[in-house]
Formats: sequence, C-alpha cells, structure tokens
Amino acid sequence: MIKPTRKPYGYRELLVYKKAEELQWDCVGLTHQFPRTKTLVALADQMDRSARSVKQNIVEGWKRNSSKEYYDFLGFSMGANSELEEDCDDIWKGMYPELVGLKGIMGERGGTGKMEEREVGGTGHRSSVRMDIESLPFYPLDPHLPAVVCLKLRCKELNFLFDRLQKSLLTKMESEQTLSAADKFQRIKRQEHGDKKIEQELLNRYSLKRLENGQVVKVE
Repeated sequence: MIKPTRKPYGYRELLVYKKAEELQWDCVGLTHQFPRTKTLVALADQMDRSARSVKQNIVEGWKRNSSKEYYDFLGFSMGANSELEEDCDDIWKGMYPELVGLKGIMGERGGTGKMEEREVGGTGHRSSVRMDIESLPFYPLDPHLPAVVCLKLRCKELNFLFDRLQKSLLTKMESEQTLSAADKFQRIKRQEHGDKKIEQELLNRYSLKRLENGQVVKVE
C-alpha cells in the first residue's frame, strides 16, 4: 500500500532523528580523540560508520513508499545502533589498552571502566568499586559521565525510541492490512515477551515466585 504524501524533510521533526544526529556528533567527537594506531583508526572508522548508518537509515526509510519498508529501515538503524553500543562496551571494559587512561574518553581519572573510586558512606575515605553502566538512566543524560558512557547511553535511548516507533508502525500496518503473517507472529511473540518481563519485575518487587504449576507464592 502506498503511503500518503509526506513532507519531504519531515523526518527532521522526529525525535528519533534528532537523537540520532546527536549520537553521530558525539561519536565523531569521541573517535577523533583516538590515538592514530592501526587498530584504533579502524575502530574509529567503524564506529563513525555505525553512527552515520543509524541516522541515514531513518532518512531512507522515511523516503520509502510503504510502512513496511520504513519499518525495515528502522531495523537497519537498530542494528547499526546496537553495534555501536557494543563497541562502547568493549572500550569501557578495557579491551583497547591504548584508550585506557585517556581522560577525554574514559572520564576525568582515565583508567578502565572496570573499576572507579567512590567515597564510602560520607567518611571521606575512597574505595574502588565497579561502575555498573547498565543501570545508569539514559534520560536525563548526565554530562559528567565519561564520554564513552554517554555515547553508550545515547545508544540505549535510541533503542527505546526505535522500539516504540516500530511498534506504532506495526499497529499502522495492521490497520492497513499490510502486515505479513510472519510480522504478526513476531508481534505476538514480542508482546508475550514484554508481558513476561513485566510479570517478573512485579514478582521480584514483592518477593514472589511462580511455581511450575502456575501458583504464585512468597519467596522464603
């Protein structure tokens, strides 16, 4: 089914596009600080390509003639975004020794992302603890975090926005009756996965568990 005529540059009004543009700027700002070794030049090029692909696929999808094509190109953006996030994780874990200790990338104290120093209970003493970046909120973004962590969090935010946009497109395709059987199946599976995740979060919150027979009981 042909989509109604859209504004040719309407994608620029999308939050997901604006966030992808910010991601690309932040990525370039990060990778331009990499030492010019063979490995890091290749890594910087790949990360820049991934960040560009995130934004460009939004544009190309917007220009396509069907909701299905738009949906598919958002999937390409998501893939590139996930690849970039994985590179950020690798850097933070210290997989690239040349980047360890670079303040503009790893934070004010440099080092690796495996451990950081924090004050213990207001005592004035500091202790090395592991920084769990997976638990950090992507909104509002804390600009004081290390640059590579900020870039990762921008990736996480985009994952959230892409997921929400794709869900809205699935609903649209369903109303247009252009949703394939495979897509319908995938939508059902995603809904089931989401329901299970919500249920598990509630069980954990109230110290409950579900037995094999389906009964919910208190965790002892």
